[in-house]
Amino acid sequence: MPTTGRDLIAAAQQAVPKTSNTDLNNQLTSGSNVVILDIREREEWDGGHIPQGTHLSRGRLEGRVEELIPDKSTPIVTH
Repeated sequence: MPTTGRDLIAAAQQAVPKTSNTDLNNQLTSGSNVVILDIREREEWDGGHIPQGTHLSRGRLEGRVEELIPDKSTPIVTH
């Protein structure tokens, strides 16, 4: 069981699958049902973002994700 912050991060990185930019682009161009949540701060979003993305800063993620994506089977990519 993780005991430090670093342990928690390492456990999360192992548990959460990663998607390459190429795979994500293929999903988007093929029309796959995938939601891109850009969880960076507003200034970072304003500096550039994936056009199909939805901005939802990290601090508001837990409170709004179910509202934005009610279908729990929808794949979500965070950026």
